[in-house]
Order: sequence, then C-alpha cells, then structure tokens
Amino acid sequence: MKVLVAGASGFVGRRLCPALLAAGHEVAAMTRHPNDYTGVGKPVLGDVHEPGGLAEALSGCVVAYYLVHSLDRADFAGRDASGATAFGAAAAAAGVQRIVYLGGLGDDTDRLSEHLRSRREVETLLGAAGVPVTTLRAGIIVGCGGISWELTRQLVEHLPIMVTPRWVRTRTQPIAIDDVVRYLVAVLDLPQTAGRALEIGGPEVLRYITMLRRVAAIEGRPLLVLPVPLLSPRLSSLWLTLVTDIDTATGRALVDSMTNEVVVHDDAIRQLVPFEPTSYDEAVRCALHETRASDERWTSARRGRAVITAAGLAGTALLRVALSAKPGSPRFYAASLGTAAIWTAGAVASGHEIPAGRVGGRGLTPVATGVGAFTVFYAATLAARRIPVLETAISSVLRHADVGSAALLVTSSANAVGEELFFRGALFAAAGKHPIVASSLAYTAVTAATGNPALTLAGATMGPLFAQQRRASDGVKAAALTHVTWSLLMVRLLPRLLRGAARQDLSKPGREARVVCTSCAASAGASQRHGRSAPARAPKR
Repeated sequence: MKVLVAGASGFVGRRLCPALLAAGHEVAAMTRHPNDYTGVGKPVLGDVHEPGGLAEALSGCVVAYYLVHSLDRADFAGRDASGATAFGAAAAAAGVQRIVYLGGLGDDTDRLSEHLRSRREVETLLGAAGVPVTTLRAGIIVGCGGISWELTRQLVEHLPIMVTPRWVRTRTQPIAIDDVVRYLVAVLDLPQTAGRALEIGGPEVLRYITMLRRVAAIEGRPLLVLPVPLLSPRLSSLWLTLVTDIDTATGRALVDSMTNEVVVHDDAIRQLVPFEPTSYDEAVRCALHETRASDERWTSARRGRAVITAAGLAGTALLRVALSAKPGSPRFYAASLGTAAIWTAGAVASGHEIPAGRVGGRGLTPVATGVGAFTVFYAATLAARRIPVLETAISSVLRHADVGSAALLVTSSANAVGEELFFRGALFAAAGKHPIVASSLAYTAVTAATGNPALTLAGATMGPLFAQQRRASDGVKAAALTHVTWSLLMVRLLPRLLRGAARQDLSKPGREARVVCTSCAASAGASQRHGRSAPARAPKR
C-alpha cells in the first residue's frame, strides 16, 4: 500500500522508511525540503504548519505516519496542537484510512509534564476529523540521534563525577529504536490496532541513574553520581545545556518529563506482535556502534571540507598566476593546466562521491544550454560596449582579441571539467541543504579573488546555471558538457564576432568603435595569451 511518513528525515522516520520499503510498501517521504532529501522513499513537499500543501502530499495514501514534534521550541505544545489538527483534517479529506502516531508513555492519573500532556493532546487531535489513529506510546528510545539517548550518552562521556537532581531515581522502560520501528511496521497488517493506544517498551524497567551507570560500565568509564534534591527543573535544564549539546528548550521539556514514571502498564501489543525485545545493554551497544560510525563520517566530512578549502585557495592562487602571466607563455599554460589539476585532485581527495548523472537532464540538452549561454553573453557584450562605464571595465581586463589556438582550446576544456568536478561535484556534495547557493557563491568568490571583473561577472552568472544543470541531471556530466561548450565558443568565436561588430560600427557615421573581448576563465586569459595588440580606438568621423 502507499504510505506517507510525515517526519521522514527525523530520528525515527529515517529508519522507518527503509523498513516500510523492505516490507513491500510504497513510501512517500514528506519533508519541507524535498530537493535536499537523501533518504529512502519518494520525497514529497509538505509542512504540517502549512496546511495548504498537505492535500497533495497525502494524495493516494492509505496510511499516514505522524512523527512530527516541535520540542525544540518554547511554544511546542501550541505548534504541535495546530500541526496535528491540520494533518488530521487533511488526512480525512484525502481519504486516508488510518494514521499511525508515535506518542509517549505516562499514566493519565499522574500529573503529566507539559511534554507528555502535549503528546496525549496530539493523539486526540489527529483523530478529531474522523480518521482512526493507532498510537504507540514509548518512553526513552535508545538509538543514535534520539534526544533522550544522546542526553544519557553525553552525560556519561562528559562527566565522570555527576551532580544530579531527583529525577535520576524515576523509573522508565527504555526501548531499542529497532524494536520501535518493528512495531510501527507491524501494526499496518493489524486492522484491530486502529483506534487504539498501545504501550511499547523494552524488557527492563530501570531508573535513570541505573541507565547512566550501565552505559558507563559498557563504555568502561568511571562514574560517580551525587544526587542533589534541591536542584530545580530550570537549573537542571541549564546544567544539561552546559554539559551536552541539547538546547535549553528541549532540555527543559525533557527534565519536566523525567519527573513522571514512564513504564508499560498494558503489554497487549506483545501478543499482537510477538518477538523478543532487545535488552537495554544490547540496545546501548548498538547505539554506541552507530554513534561511532556517525562520528567517523563526521570526521571524514570535516577532513573533506578541509581538503576542499585548501584546493579552493590553491586553485584561486594559481588562477591569478595564469591570468597575470605573459600572453601565450609557457607559464600561462603551466599555471592554467595546474589549476585544472588542483580542482580535479581536490575533488577526488575530498572523499565525496561525485555522480556522473545523465546527459539529457530536464529541458534543454547540455550542449544547447551552452550555446544559449554563449548567445546571451555575446548579446550582453554588444550592449556593454555602448555603455562607457562597462566598456571601460571590460577593456581594462580583456585587451586583446583572439580567435583561439588548439592549445588554448585544450586548456579551456581542462579547466571547465576540473571546475565542474570541484564546484558542482565535491563542493556541491559537501554543501548540505543548499548546494546550489553554496556552490554558486563559492564559484563567484573564487573568480572575484582573481581580480578579473569579467571573470567575476561570468562566474556569478554561470555558477547558478551549472549548478542547476548538476541538480537536474543528478550528476556533473551535464554541467561539464555545458561548461565546455560555453568555454570553447567564448574562446573561439566571441573575439571574431566582436571584431565584426566593431567594423560595422566603424562604417556608421557618428559612431566610435572599440574592440573588446569579454569572456571567462580560460577565454579571459586567452585574450592575453598571444601578445597581439588590440586595434587602436578609431578616430571620430
């Protein structure tokens, strides 16, 4: 069946989506940034706080999972209430047959924290429009990336001596993240779970202090716990913020909830979904293993960013050398080819995967796009020649008209490919959520650092185009082909066309002809390569 997962990129969602797909379901991953989604399932645009877009996201879905919360905000209860109301109404309108929600344990007769009360309210609001809701209530979920687990792990790893408030004596029933996902998938095949709230937990009921000590024992760390009864919830949350990377709002919500006992009182789901739950110690070992692997990936990513930075600086410096070299000299060609080599080596050494992608992409083919870009640049140059300020700026950079040689064409092509591997390959992959913006700004910054105004203008204009080609085609191949096409036309044809335009201007009375050549990286340097002097400014008639 087709299933929507709201919160697909979150702690639980990014594990649930692969499990649903493995179970044979069609997965729609709802996210606010579908273009940046890298997980399993088809990304669909949706935001529970923007109800207008939910209808399209829910279209055709039989079941919808709701894994959304706003715990990191001070007004989380109000936001969660409005989001659940909008989602439930949209699900009913779209014909969704059931909503599955992951809530929180806690005895309704107890004085529940605001966080747990909010979870209960969301259960009710999701079903207010008539869609049956299956709620799985859990306590602490043990897994890499889970807030409660990260709090436990970081306290143990950061504090060998721990001064703790009274909540360390509260009982809870932690559950492994893999077991949570197993329950979430299993209820799809159990129609009798519709409209029910089911409690899930691990095999052991533990106090928080016991959990801390067992994590310390597994990691082989010393731990001395000194409970302080007078430590208030506010002070506790501030203390957690100081010693962990949990933000204050989230810390306060968690601390308030830790005063409530969260254990399973009704284990009916054990009969509905029978399996042996993971022990706490085993869940901790799995979480630690995943955390270490994540840390290694983070370290590798940081190393990759350092390589990208170093290659960017080195390539920029060598590009300046190339553009300042004597036209047509060995130094120019050596520096230009060296720049291409740095871009390529930096991309490979960064460790990022650089997909080739497909050539066609969406819309125009890469070659046609390159031709179109050249046409636009030629038209813009003709217009610039009639504006004194722009003409002066262009003329100050590109003083020689050049039809391009074979060596220059090879150099231009090498630089185009190297730049695409680096900027739309490695840097694009390292940019995170906004690769088009990041790679375009970096490309513009590098060209601006050369001190070449024409090159800067070309970089600022073409960077976004190449980046769009990279995204549309899912790889660097299309962007590289567009770049090579554009560069070769700029080097080979632009100077010749400008000379022709200048001769036409000379034939018109009252016109002052000036011969300029605007190009980019290779073609900007090309204008300085062969040492030919530009024709003198024609006298006025």
